[in-house]
Amino acid sequence: MNKIYLILILFTFVGIIFANIEKAEVSCTCDENCNDGNQCTLDKCKNGCCSNTPIDINDGNACTVDSCNPKTGISHTPMNCDDGNSCTTDSCSCDKGCQHVPIACDDHNACTVDSCSNSTGCCHTPLSCDDNNPCTIDSCSNSTGCCHTPINVDDHNSCTEDKCTQSGGVTHTPICCDDNNACTIDSCSNSTGCVHTPLACDDHNSCTVDSCSNSTGCCHTPLSCDDNNACTVDSCSNSTGCVHTPLCCDDNNPCTVDSCSNSTGCCHTPINVDDHNACTEDKCTSNGGVTHTPICCDDNNACTVDSCSNSTGCVHTPICCDDNNKCTVDSCSNSTGCSHTPLSCDDNNACTVDSCSNSTGCCHSPLSCDDHNPCTIDSCSNSTGCCHTPINVDDHNACTEDKCTPNGVTHTPICCDDNNPCTIDSCSNSTGCVHTPMSCDDRNPCTADFCSWEKGCQHTPLSCNDFNACTIDSCTNSTGCMHTPVCCDDNNACTVDSCSNSTGCVHTPIACDDNNACTVDSCSNSTGCCHSPLSCDDHNPCTIDSCSNSTGCCHTPINVNDHNACTEDKCTSNGVTHTPICCDDFNSCTVDSCSNSTGCVHTQINCDDNNKCTVDSCSNSTGCAHTPLCCDDNNPCTVDSCSNSTGCCHTPINVDDHNPCTEDKCTQSGGVIHTPICCDDNNACTVDSCSNSTGCTHTPLKCDDGNPCTIDSCSNKTGCIHTPMNCDDGNFCTVDSCCSTGCTHTPIIVDDGNPCTIDSCCNSTGVIHTPV
Repeated sequence: MNKIYLILILFTFVGIIFANIEKAEVSCTCDENCNDGNQCTLDKCKNGCCSNTPIDINDGNACTVDSCNPKTGISHTPMNCDDGNSCTTDSCSCDKGCQHVPIACDDHNACTVDSCSNSTGCCHTPLSCDDNNPCTIDSCSNSTGCCHTPINVDDHNSCTEDKCTQSGGVTHTPICCDDNNACTIDSCSNSTGCVHTPLACDDHNSCTVDSCSNSTGCCHTPLSCDDNNACTVDSCSNSTGCVHTPLCCDDNNPCTVDSCSNSTGCCHTPINVDDHNACTEDKCTSNGGVTHTPICCDDNNACTVDSCSNSTGCVHTPICCDDNNKCTVDSCSNSTGCSHTPLSCDDNNACTVDSCSNSTGCCHSPLSCDDHNPCTIDSCSNSTGCCHTPINVDDHNACTEDKCTPNGVTHTPICCDDNNPCTIDSCSNSTGCVHTPMSCDDRNPCTADFCSWEKGCQHTPLSCNDFNACTIDSCTNSTGCMHTPVCCDDNNACTVDSCSNSTGCVHTPIACDDNNACTVDSCSNSTGCCHSPLSCDDHNPCTIDSCSNSTGCCHTPINVNDHNACTEDKCTSNGVTHTPICCDDFNSCTVDSCSNSTGCVHTQINCDDNNKCTVDSCSNSTGCAHTPLCCDDNNPCTVDSCSNSTGCCHTPINVDDHNPCTEDKCTQSGGVIHTPICCDDNNACTVDSCSNSTGCTHTPLKCDDGNPCTIDSCSNKTGCIHTPMNCDDGNFCTVDSCCSTGCTHTPIIVDDGNPCTIDSCCNSTGVIHTPV
């Protein structure tokens, strides 16, 4: 069977050969006789024989696929240069053929990672700006990239200290509002911060003066009811206040006229028995009779000559003892006569050297007190003599050790390290070393949190023993320690049942105090309170004994007041004395004097230098001081200065760097900041930049690819576009192509080499060979 097929194939091949030999041998007279009906051959008649030569279909354009269809003729199909890669721009060059240029995927956005996928093209993956810091807000600027802005930790609560840490994030720690003032109730307002409300100290007792001490709290000082009227007995009523009862001055003596002086009290003035004879003794006896007995004028004084005058009485004329010596005190002794005692020149002034001259008397030379010590202020006190007061080396800074040496004053910083790992050591200029305890709070109300020098923070199960015998102690994780009050009722009406934190129930006898200090108060289980009158006799003739319901026994000194505040008034067994007081307060900041009405006056000297740039003060030892005022407001955004007339001035600094490419500002925390501005106009057809002189510029992108066979344009979204140029001129008589010079339209060859045809070309239909 295979041999038969081979024979048939052989005969077929031989037949074709012979047919062509026969055809080639066809004789012709013109080219038309040689038309083989194949548009892909050039049919010619030469020497009476036909030749059908394949025509040249190469148009010299590397961008076309040249072919020929026997029925339709030559075709130049544009070459498909698509390489299936979305990351290249595909084009064709007349001389080089297909070109695959990588596309530019840079979107000029610092917030994307630019790449290209062969299947999908450019990919702009958002950049991750997470810095794993809970204290920053992470964002991205198209021009500068990642930005980590500190978060705003302000909770707008003035009662918390707001901050953020890498480990703990944002915390709002309650602030301490204790002002260490027992006269205020400390609280905190979310809007204004610490509030220190004055403590109400009114005890509603008219017999006390209510005040408050910063250290101890309310103080109720008994009210002084002294009306400075010796003619009243002063007392006080809790409800109405001071009571002034008139004093009874009747002495039941017919020889006196009884009255009362507001300054001295009862006055028993003897009746006038004067016979106007100074040489008789006039008196009144108990029976009411007046007697005028001649007086004796012998004064037993060797220093006088004795006589009597009816108008003036006894006259004792002194004898003259003057020895004309200014250094003696001339006197006379009643028993011995004249004496000349050396004069004491002591002026009771320790600041003078005392001597005496017979002609001029006492001389008081100033004492020299210079101790040649630069660390003392030398002065002299009239009472004690030379005084060498150490100079004040205090710089009012509790963080320095102040002292004076022969070389001058030094202020050495103190060491505040307490070698305690559980405290944060610092120093306050006002209070000195501060050792702030470290917080070990584990937020478990049933543990006692503390810090150990050896182990650090410790959380010991909390002993809820409040050492208060008045509570039953327990602990829950939700509420912490609970202390339930115990019941202490002993059913005894004579006791006040209470509880002592240390001992437990206390049954205190009821207070039978009738608020009357003039009674002795007691209590009987059967009859109740008893109030016995109090005896107030102190057996002192210099006091008036009375009793005040509010204060008890009152032994009012008799009024020795001479209404001169510059004397010390007192009463002794020998009578009333008025001793001048000393008003020297040894204070260089006051002028000392005494007012008869108010007493010592220490007038503050005026240290105001009318300069708003100094802090004016006064030192008790050295006098006025004018310390330069510190105007530093710790704000890097201001220039601090001081005006003598207006004081501190904080002028905002000029943050303008004259660069339009930055946003200029100043913050309390960071100082001056020049942040680059973003110039991205989101237009892929511009190159965005910033000029230090003009600011943002958006330069049009150059899309000319230098290829005359593309139409270059730009899309705001994707950037440059290079569209292949359409060179078809719609003329069937030209071969259209694009080369280095642009579109070319080459006329096709219409000559068919046949003299029997008129060769032409119609623009709409193509080549025409019209027979002659």
